[in-house]
Amino acid sequence: MVKKLSAPLERTARLLDLVPYISSHQGISLKDLAKVFKVDQGQMTSDLTTLWMCGLPGYTPLELMDLNFESGFVTIHNAETLSKPRSISFDEGVALVLGLDLLRSAISPERTDLLERIDRLSQRLAGLINLPSALSATSQVNQEVSAAISQALKFRSGLQITYHSLYRDEITSRIILPIEIVESQGHFYLSSYCYSAADFRQFRLDRIQGATVQIVQKEVPANSYQQSSYTCTIKVLTPTRAIAERFKQSGLTVNTEFDFHTYSLQWMERSIMASGGAVCLQSPPDIRKSIAVMAQTMLDCYKAR
Repeated sequence: MVKKLSAPLERTARLLDLVPYISSHQGISLKDLAKVFKVDQGQMTSDLTTLWMCGLPGYTPLELMDLNFESGFVTIHNAETLSKPRSISFDEGVALVLGLDLLRSAISPERTDLLERIDRLSQRLAGLINLPSALSATSQVNQEVSAAISQALKFRSGLQITYHSLYRDEITSRIILPIEIVESQGHFYLSSYCYSAADFRQFRLDRIQGATVQIVQKEVPANSYQQSSYTCTIKVLTPTRAIAERFKQSGLTVNTEFDFHTYSLQWMERSIMASGGAVCLQSPPDIRKSIAVMAQTMLDCYKAR
């Protein structure tokens, strides 16, 4: 027979309840304890084994709980700090209230039963932490876009997206095959094969303005290649913290030269322009020319006034 395992959240909740219960029912039999928590004895033994390695920071024998259950009867000592359910701190309560608000926004208005339960729980949490005013959280990703992405990833379908590119400051329509969602520097990106660019791309989720599921060729074309990387040589004229952070460099000095790899030449153009006279792009020459044209265009605008 295959052993039935508890879901992680269900088991965590049970572990939190076990300590205060055992503390007030010292010597309870393993069989009865399993019956109280509605699990078999094998699962209860596994839970107690986990608790046996829990305690206060330091986690030496002096801080670990003293749990005994080998005889078939359960006793616990050195668990005074966990002898009753832990109260929720203000910060934890705020995080829970905001999380419930995000969950509420993702639920269909037709599920009034779930919405009512969320409202009751939010009100109860707000009362426990004395929250002075109502809090609301809004997801940066459009719910319709999020639903389309989830469906495309689940069924390996394509997407037609409307995307705002900050590098080019333009909105484009693309056909993509989503691969996975990844996180980088606090933002979530959709790694995909872009049929429009015939290359792999990453699209920041909060910049996808619209998405609809499309039927596409699920196999990436054989002549496709990994996202192209460009190497640019940059010379530092004025070492500043902003330059070090922008190009992820350390120990910069005047006239330092370094190679920087990028997947977007448009990003490089904007980064050099944003750096003012602090850096000089040495190569590639076509990007130098493009930056020179952009700079001259801006100067001409000032002359026209």
